[in-house]
Amino acid sequence: MKINIFLLMILLLAAACQNSTQSDKKTAEAEVAMTEVTLSVSGMHCAMCVASIEKGVGQIAGVDSVSAVLEDSTAFIRFNPQLASLEDISTAIEKRGYSVKKSAE
Repeated sequence: MKINIFLLMILLLAAACQNSTQSDKKTAEAEVAMTEVTLSVSGMHCAMCVASIEKGVGQIAGVDSVSAVLEDSTAFIRFNPQLASLEDISTAIEKRGYSVKKSAE
């Protein structure tokens, strides 16, 4: 009986280690897949413009973070290119009434 309990504990420990390794691998793959881009956005005039851009781009599947900066008319976006494209992001900004120019990656 003690052997059965011992074997059961070893199997549970091995299963827990395997699940942790798979989870770590998925997390690492997600980190590698992210792309960062800086866009020049024309037409921002106030904090509401910034909020509008951040909300619109932030709703796109695959976008991890968005930060629009009024002072230099830029938007910093971190996204997964397998789920979202630069075109999707530009379109979301343009639908809100702003112009987009890719400035750096």
